[in-house]
This record gives sequence, C-alpha cells and structure tokens, in this order.
Amino acid sequence: KVTVPDSSHEQRVLKGLGLQAEPVTDTILEIGQRLFQVNRGALSLHSRYFEAMFFGGTRESSEHHIVIRGVDAETFHVLLEFTRTAKVLITLHNVTRLLETADFLQFERVKRMCEKFLERELHVSNCLSLMAYAQCFACPELHASALSVALTHWMELLQNDDLFVPREDVIFDTVMKWIMQDPASREEAFLDLVGQVRVTFLSLSFLDTLVKQSRCPGEKDTSARLLKKLDSCPPLSWRNVELSHCTSRSYEILYVLGGKHDKEQQELFQFQPKSGTWHLCSPLQRRNLIQYAVAALCRVNSIVSLPS
Repeated sequence: KVTVPDSSHEQRVLKGLGLQAEPVTDTILEIGQRLFQVNRGALSLHSRYFEAMFFGGTRESSEHHIVIRGVDAETFHVLLEFTRTAKVLITLHNVTRLLETADFLQFERVKRMCEKFLERELHVSNCLSLMAYAQCFACPELHASALSVALTHWMELLQNDDLFVPREDVIFDTVMKWIMQDPASREEAFLDLVGQVRVTFLSLSFLDTLVKQSRCPGEKDTSARLLKKLDSCPPLSWRNVELSHCTSRSYEILYVLGGKHDKEQQELFQFQPKSGTWHLCSPLQRRNLIQYAVAALCRVNSIVSLPS
C-alpha cells in the first residue's frame, strides 16, 4: 500500500480559498447512509465535478443539503480526506474503486496517483486486463505501460491457458497483424509465434480460408508468402501430436436453458463472465432433456435435472 502526499496542497488550498488553515464547512453531502460536512471552495479546487455543481448555476448551487447517488461513501471519505490532509492511502484493495470514483467526481490528481499505483503493479498476468481497464477509464499512460508489458511478454501470453479469446482464430489473426506492421524485422518470428496457436481449435472455415490463401500464386504479397511458408514448413506443435495442445484455453462459461415447457425445443444461452457477453446457442430438443451435466476441463460446474 502507498500513502501519497501532495507537498504543494496546503499552499494551493489557502491561496485559492483565501481562508484560514481549516476552511469552514458550509454544505452537507449525503452519500449512501452517511452525511459529510464539506467546504464548497475546498472541494471545487480538487474536483471540476463539484466546481460545476457548486458554482455552475445549477440547482445545487443554492442548496445546503445535497444528495449524491452512485458513489461509495467510504471511497468518498478517502477523497475528502485528501482535500484536507493532502494524503491518500492507496492499496490493492481500494485502488480500482478509488480510481473509478475519482474519475466520476473528476478528482484528477487522485486518479493520476491511482494510475501510477497500477502501473507499478503491472505483470504479464494482468497486463491485458489492465490495458482494457485503462481504455475504459481514459488512463493513457497506464494503457501504454500495459501494452508495453504485453508486447514484451507476448510469447508468454500466447502460451497462457487463461488467455481469453472468443475463438482461437483470433490468436492467429493477431499474430498476422503484428507481423504485417513491420514484416522486415518481424517475419523471422512468424513460425515461433504461430506455433503457440492451438491449431486443433481453429475453426474449419478459418482453416479453409488459410488453405485457399496459401495456394494463391505470387510471392509479392507478404501475407500470402507467410501462409505458403506455413504450409510448406509448419511448426512442430502443428505436426507432432505430442507437442500440440490437446486442450482449449480455460475460462468459465455459464449455460442457461429455458423456454416454455410445452415446446419441442428449449432455448440455450451462453454467458462468458470475462467479457460479460451473452450468446444464443443452437436450441436443444426437449425429448433429450432428462438429466445432464455441464462440465469444463473435467470439472463439473453445474448439474441440472429436468422432467422428461
């Protein structure tokens, strides 16, 4: 955990407010089940959100008691303490919640501190998720740092069972796109990278497209040349069964079955927790539904019994 001080904080507050060291509270904020006595000027110095609320001519500009929804009270307390003490305690437990609240309330300095904290926690195991997180909350420096870690450890990422992709085809496409960005210096790594693609889990339609492209005449097109190279000299993991991956990448999937009882078919839906997306699967025939289990990697995740 890190306590980050802001050395110029007190001077900025006093200069901006023209007040004594302890500004007088003039407003009550109700957040969750808690009431916070605050000074409008002190909050506005740190937050454009409160600057607009208190001095932007809105209804709240003249209200003494203001209710704010959608904000965690404990996290707001941390931000409020920052306006008073110039220190913020950032831990692995509170960093994302603190960053998201600082982003919402526009405490830019605290948000940047959280971003720096996450940069120090970057690892090959979390770089992709933090890259997506940074993009979601507009943290360009964190995104750049996470991308740098991902590119530095790309081979390790491709080997990881926990790498989440909707289809193995995406891995192959990603390798091709990376090579095509700088063919002159990256072409040598093509077979090594493609060797990490789990060929047995590439879709038949995708493989069919690759075969057709590899048989196109001409060597000037870099993509076609690489595919011809793959066709004539595939990596060992594609040729040797013992070296190839016999299992797909592992991640949780939830299946939900439903529909009217008197229908011949039951609708089947698939939910992927990592992406938060639902997909409609092919319907199941009711006459086959007596008792069944959903399993992944030899682990039974749920057992469902239905009347025949």
